[in-house]
Amino acid sequence: MDFTNIYFKDNYLMIENSIVLEKIDIKSFDDIIIFHDFPRRKYKINMFFTNPVKYEPAKGFINKIICSIFNHNNNPYAIKRSYYDVNVEKLLLMIKQCLPYANIPDLKNSVNWRTVEGKKSLSKNKTYLQ
Repeated sequence: MDFTNIYFKDNYLMIENSIVLEKIDIKSFDDIIIFHDFPRRKYKINMFFTNPVKYEPAKGFINKIICSIFNHNNNPYAIKRSYYDVNVEKLLLMIKQCLPYANIPDLKNSVNWRTVEGKKSLSKNKTYLQ
């Protein structure tokens, strides 16, 4: 599900969609793994954290039920989502502001991505390690 808004507030990265608001502590990013769903313009992004993600429901009774399911059934230390390329670029720009020391290249201009072993490859699997 793509997000409708992304912003910073009180040392949290806020990712908002029509159902829930995800609050991520800026200093809690641990790993980011990106998979390109070729030839579509979608990317699967897995983010792992040292502090749990907080979920707050959007307005409405059904959203409160869905948010309680998120709180009890998801791993609070990971977010695994699929986004279109436009939203992934916005998300990576915000993450770059949180982690200025991280090596996060531009998706459009990336041909060679570093693998876990540190080798360059033309794989669809794109991994960033800090």
